[in-house]
This record gives sequence, C-alpha cells and structure tokens, in this order.
Amino acid sequence: MSRWLRNTQVLAEQAARYRALAERGDVSELARAVMRAACDNGSMTGVGSENMRLLRALPDKDRLELAETWARWYAHVEDEWSAEEFRRDPGYFRTELLMVASGVARGLDGDLLAAERQEQLFRLRDQYLVWSTHRIWELADAELAAGRTPDPAVLAAFRRTGAAVTLPGLRRTQAAANGAEPGMRDLLARFPGPVLNPGEPWADTALREAAAGGEPWQRLLEHAAPASAHAPSAKWRRTGSALLDAVGPEEARRAVLRWFELADRARTLPLVGHPHLPFDVNAGFDPHNSHVLRGLAWMLALLPPLPDTVHALVGLVETSLDPRSGDTPRSPHVAEAGIVALGLTGGRAARAELDTLSRWVTHKGTLRCIDKARAAL
Repeated sequence: MSRWLRNTQVLAEQAARYRALAERGDVSELARAVMRAACDNGSMTGVGSENMRLLRALPDKDRLELAETWARWYAHVEDEWSAEEFRRDPGYFRTELLMVASGVARGLDGDLLAAERQEQLFRLRDQYLVWSTHRIWELADAELAAGRTPDPAVLAAFRRTGAAVTLPGLRRTQAAANGAEPGMRDLLARFPGPVLNPGEPWADTALREAAAGGEPWQRLLEHAAPASAHAPSAKWRRTGSALLDAVGPEEARRAVLRWFELADRARTLPLVGHPHLPFDVNAGFDPHNSHVLRGLAWMLALLPPLPDTVHALVGLVETSLDPRSGDTPRSPHVAEAGIVALGLTGGRAARAELDTLSRWVTHKGTLRCIDKARAAL
C-alpha cells in the first residue's frame, strides 16, 4: 500500500468494481473505471500496486485490449474530454495512461508505448533526484520486463532518490517520499547497472579500474557502508577484510588513496537541482556514491596504519567538510566515516590529526564524532 493512500477500503471497493466488470467482459467500461480511479486516487498512488496485480491476472486477451485502449487514448487526449470526465489536465492524464498501459501489458507487449516510456525516462538523466509525483519507476520496470535496460544515468537518478530517504535536509521532501515507496525499492534491487553512479571523477576512475581488475574489485566497491550505520559492525569488518585479501591489501590501499585524491574534483556530468534544495547539487557528493566512499574509508582502517593512509583519511574529512555547496558541509556523514576510520586506525599520527581537527571543526555532529574517536584512543 502506498503511503499516499492510506484508506485501504477505497482500493478494495475499486478492486471489487474491476472484478465485476471483468467478469461481465466489459473491457471498455473497465478501462474507463480504472482511469477514473487512477485520477481520483492521486498520481502517486494511481491505480495502486495491488489493483495492478489484479489487472495483470486477467486473461492475456483482456490485458492487451485494455493496454491498447489506453494507448489510443494517450495518442488522442483532448483538453475538454480529459477535464470533463477525468478532471485532470492533459499532461497528468497522459502520464497516468502511460503508467497503466505499460503496467498491464508488462510481459505481453514490450513495444506498446515503448518510445513514450523511454522519452519520459530520458528526462531523468540529468536530474539530481526524481521529484515527479507520478510513479515514474514503473516505466523503468516495464522497460526491464521488455528486455531493455535504461541508461545508467537514469538508474543514477533513481539511486540518488533512494538515498535521499536517509539524508538530512531531504527526508521530508517529495523525492524522499518517492525513495521510500516499496515499488521504488524493489526496482533498485533489480535494476542492473554499474556499482557506482557515473559523473564524479573518483567514481569514474574507480569503475574503470575495478572493471580492469575483475570480480574481486567489483565486490570491494559493492561493500558500501550501510546508510544508517555510524561505524562498521564486526560482521562488516570480517567481510571487508576478506575482500581486501582477495584483491591484495597493498593494491587495494593504493587504489583507494588514488580515488580519494580525486574526491574534491568537479563533476564530469552536471546535474539539475530543484528549488526545494538549498544547495548546489553539483558541489556535493553523489548520495549513492557517498556510501561507497564511507565504506572505503572504513576499509582503510582494516589495513596496517601507514602515514599516507592517515593523510588520505584527513584529506577526505576536509573535503567532506568543505561548505562549497552552501552553508552546511559538503557531506558530514562522509566526514564522520573518515573520522571513525582514523579512530580505528589508531597510533600517534591518527591521534594528532584528530586533535587538530577538534580545534577547527565547527559542525556539531562531526565534533561529537571526533570527541568519541579521541576518547577511544
């Protein structure tokens, strides 16, 4: 059940209406009833995931007739017709038609409205987050079911939206609501694509080098820090140590140091922000990639402490605290991962750097993290 329609009785009544029409074989009226409900429910809910499953359980002949009906409507939407019967503007109505037609024909006719789906998804390629109030991820689902994988840049927009759920300043936004939707989370679990979102120099380099290194390197990048974890668990450390052994501890250390050196460079693929975001989206870390950065910082702490390791972790902390994207630090949670790694690394050099950081850092959450790391040494 979508969080946008909490009255389960509404969808139950709609489902009963759909069943009655389907049993009578009145596919034409069923098409109208579904779209009236989709427009009444609100775009974020649309026909509803439960009712879409009901429609996909109909005989293939009826499913195709429904989808073809909605495809014809999509091609001939008129202002007066849309406003009078469905009480929605043409743009809204077309988007909902695209959703239901793509959903009900999934697995039967992957070419129906394919160009229209791809056009909608293409618009996401340069978006920082998915702000649409429609369930746009259902279009990506339909493309995957048809054997076509949307562009990695589209996946990146969905991934950033999923990450927005846990990021300060984004939790109450439309994008975070999208990211929390079960359908979106299910899509992200099945959407094939690179481990990292492209567009950041460090991430682009890490992807190239991991591809050249093979599966062990790919698995190393996949071992990201859990979004809600403030420090690595014992289980996370055991897995990380095994991955480091698989690629070679020294080889991994040198690679991570190279990637961290690139972390402060400007994006290679600029993104479009949103009026609700009070910061420059191109100055901060990609929210999805940032969890990989955090994991890499923690993994450095699993290796023997060396001066250049400590220096690289301090550099990551300083880059993450740079307020270039607005009045707040670029990425406090990445900075805190670097601080946790310094504390786990231990030794005089790490202690000295933590002492120095404690004297100039002003961000309260980061300061608490520094104090905790110092107290543990």
